[in-house]
Amino acid sequence: MSAPSVNVDPTNNNYSSSNQVKREDSNDLDRDAFFKLLTTQMTYQDPLNPMDNTQFISQMAQFSSLEQMENMNANMTQFLRIQGLSEGASLIGKTVETIDPETGETIKGEVVKVTFEDGNMYAYFDEKTKVDVDGITAIYEEKEEEKEG
Repeated sequence: MSAPSVNVDPTNNNYSSSNQVKREDSNDLDRDAFFKLLTTQMTYQDPLNPMDNTQFISQMAQFSSLEQMENMNANMTQFLRIQGLSEGASLIGKTVETIDPETGETIKGEVVKVTFEDGNMYAYFDEKTKVDVDGITAIYEEKEEEKEG
């Protein structure tokens, strides 16, 4: 197996390699791509003119920052999902109203369960009738006489 070709310009530490880091989004580097880029840069640096320590520390700080932002994003996503389910659970037992997107008719029913499917929250009136919680147009409180009887 042959080594990748590398072009080194010792005057400015610019490196180019036939090893390319693939990115799905042209604006973002993921953690693995960043780590591979850093490793490749260190592997093919000019021994007579190595990477400046401040550059290395700066890149490691960026890597650490990226890792922390990814962790925070994952935690925030989980928090929002749990919060959404809590809000959805408050609909159980209440009468809600929505508009059927296919017919344009108003649908009204008592919520018996709430689910989270494919990133969306749904309220069920029965086992067959489910509505997107985002489409709910009205929520009705129980009346006092219904609570007593």
